[in-house]
Amino acid sequence: MTDYEDKKKMFDSMITLYGRKPVLEILLDADSSIFRLHLSESNQRGDTITQIRKLADKRNIAIVTHPKEALSRISKNARQDQGVAIDISPPKYQSVDQIIASAGQILALDGVTNPQNLGMIIRSVAASPMDGLLLPRKGCAKIDPLVHKASAGTLIKSSIYHCPTIESGLKSLKSKGYQLIGLSGGVDRSLGDIGNANEKIVFVLGNETTGISEPVLALCDELACIPLESGVESINVAMAATLVAFRTTFNGT
Repeated sequence: MTDYEDKKKMFDSMITLYGRKPVLEILLDADSSIFRLHLSESNQRGDTITQIRKLADKRNIAIVTHPKEALSRISKNARQDQGVAIDISPPKYQSVDQIIASAGQILALDGVTNPQNLGMIIRSVAASPMDGLLLPRKGCAKIDPLVHKASAGTLIKSSIYHCPTIESGLKSLKSKGYQLIGLSGGVDRSLGDIGNANEKIVFVLGNETTGISEPVLALCDELACIPLESGVESINVAMAATLVAFRTTFNGT
């Protein structure tokens, strides 16, 4: 592997968060793995900035100062970065190509665009028996401070497998023997009838409004539904993700 490939692999497995409060929370978390702290040269010396600097120094984290415009290119959100960004390297955030052979059941997201939904899904998967979350870099909500907040700090502890697009990630898993099960309303087969905890299965959840996209539906081996009562047609995608993530906990399969 070339130096370029090594560096690309390293940076692909990093997440950049921004904003003074989120960055401070990351620095205060002893379990967080931090690569670098970015500060804008325009920052005024206040209590929060001083505390951020002291914590970074205490943990021997590299601090790089930038012109305001350069910092905004790093954060990709000039309006909300507050002159602070941080690169973290969660140990369980890795490429789908690095998925271990023993990994069994994965939750995959196709077009989930609400950051709060994504954060809650990350939290549910982290707390459940599932082996991880497949999250495309394109087409879903980006991991940002809103996602971090909604995940209640589990972002840095969760097994998240990233891929360029959901199609490429699903094809990769399918080539490794995974069965792809799409969650959809209006089908006869119930989620409770699908496999057991020892089978290699990817459960695919779609967009909050439109559901699973046509290209992803074409990749699915089967569709299943979450049975709903009282005339309810659908439930929130984060709630559906929680039911999928914990489905083997209560039925013993």
